[in-house]
Amino acid sequence: MNPFFSIGVVTYNRREMLKDCLSSILRQTFSDFEIIVGNDFPKDKLSAEFLGIHDPRIQFVNNVRNLGEIKNGNAVLKMSRGKYFTWLDDDDMYAPSFLHEAYAFLSKLDSPDCVFTSYMTGDIFPEKMEFPKSEVKLFSGREFLRQYLLRKIKTQGCYGLFKAEYLKGIGGMEQLGNGSFSPYSDNLLVIRAGLLKRIVYIDSPLVFFRTHAGSGTWTNADVDAYRSAQADFLSKSVEIFKELYDDFYSNLFLLLEWCVSDYSTVMIRSGFLQIKKLIKYNLFIMRYALMLKQYCCRMIWILHRSMFYLIRIMVKTKFCHIFRSANH
Repeated sequence: MNPFFSIGVVTYNRREMLKDCLSSILRQTFSDFEIIVGNDFPKDKLSAEFLGIHDPRIQFVNNVRNLGEIKNGNAVLKMSRGKYFTWLDDDDMYAPSFLHEAYAFLSKLDSPDCVFTSYMTGDIFPEKMEFPKSEVKLFSGREFLRQYLLRKIKTQGCYGLFKAEYLKGIGGMEQLGNGSFSPYSDNLLVIRAGLLKRIVYIDSPLVFFRTHAGSGTWTNADVDAYRSAQADFLSKSVEIFKELYDDFYSNLFLLLEWCVSDYSTVMIRSGFLQIKKLIKYNLFIMRYALMLKQYCCRMIWILHRSMFYLIRIMVKTKFCHIFRSANH
């Protein structure tokens, strides 16, 4: 019989973290699942013997070449047999009750389209953490999207438990931008969920999102990758927002605000004030701002405020660096 859940784990040369990740899945209090591990590091052939983890629910797929995170994730999706599917990066982990909580509400609420949960961050998994009783809400896709864009819902798109047939129907995750990684691919999954009928949100941090030096989400400073990914992300999101016509302008405004904040963070992370790129980015955002009608002036003000804040922070940081160097 096919399992209820399929979990696709994408990995690249993180043996010890992968062992932690798989162990957290195998400790689940709900056991009807399969794990498909897509290994994108051809130099090491993963196996139960190699990792010292033996469980018939785990299948290892050793790619003959590096597919990249998105193609690797979609490859394991195609191989899955479960009714619901989710991804888990090799550096992240589940709380023991993650699948049990999801299954309970999927069964109780007559198989909604998707279940999302909250998550926690840190560098060490809190093994003895006591989780509060979960607060569960059932949303329409439109309502869920609105709460997500307002940042009243904390979740990661790729860690949602989706009906597998839905994910396979949309082709899984999409590569966004022309960088070596694809920021916003998981965010686009949440945006697309705005078109679904029923979504469950479990407001309990049942996924552990590990922050560490090798985490691209927390350390990547490639402003060009973020800029190109935002171009694809916004273009695709606009088409989705058009189907939610009544919320089009407010949704686009909230998403633009989010993108501008992200871009500023990445440029600060890069340590360089790249004026030409900043101007080019402002012109790019302005094209969308002009679509906002009653929100247009407000968006332009936010964009300029962000630009001046970024310049001030970068100049101040550079000045402090020069001052400290002179003192030494």
